[in-house]
Amino acid sequence: MDIKTAKHIGQRLAIKSALIGLLIAYILFGWVTYSWDQKLSKAVFWIFDVEFWYHLVIGAIGLLTMAYFFGQLAGVDILVKRKNEFWTGIKYGLITLVTGTLIGSSVGFIQEGIDNIGGFSNPFYDYYFKPMYWVTIFGIVPVVIVGIWFGRQIKKQGQRTSAD
Repeated sequence: MDIKTAKHIGQRLAIKSALIGLLIAYILFGWVTYSWDQKLSKAVFWIFDVEFWYHLVIGAIGLLTMAYFFGQLAGVDILVKRKNEFWTGIKYGLITLVTGTLIGSSVGFIQEGIDNIGGFSNPFYDYYFKPMYWVTIFGIVPVVIVGIWFGRQIKKQGQRTSAD
C-alpha cells in the first residue's frame, strides 16, 4: 500500500467518522438539555436557542479539519505501518475530539474570555476546562465506538484497494 492511497482512505473515512460523531453529539446534547416533557422540536432545533452556537459551529469546523489531517495519519498507521486498527482508530478519534474542542474553546476565549483575565471569573476554567470536561464525559463512549468502526473501515478499504 502506498502512502498517498493510505492517506486518502484515512482522510475520507475520518471525515465520515467526524460527521457521525457530530451527529451523535448533537442528538445527545438535545436529549440531555431538553427533557422530553418539552416539544420534540425544541430537542431537535436546540442550536437556535443557545447563545454559544457560534462557538459550536467553529468547533465543528475545527473538528472536521482535524479529522482531515489526523485521518491521514491514521490511514498511514493502519495501512502502511500495520498498527492495530482498533487502538489507532480510538487514539486518533480522541486526538481529533480534543483538538476540535480546543479550537472551539479558543474562539470563545479570544472573543470574550481574554478581557476577563484577572477579573472575577477565571476564563481559562470557563472556556477551556469546562468544555473539555463535558465533551470528554459525554464524548468518550461515542469516540471509542466510532473510533473502532473508523479503524476497521480503514483496514477494510485498504484490503479492498490492495485486492484490486
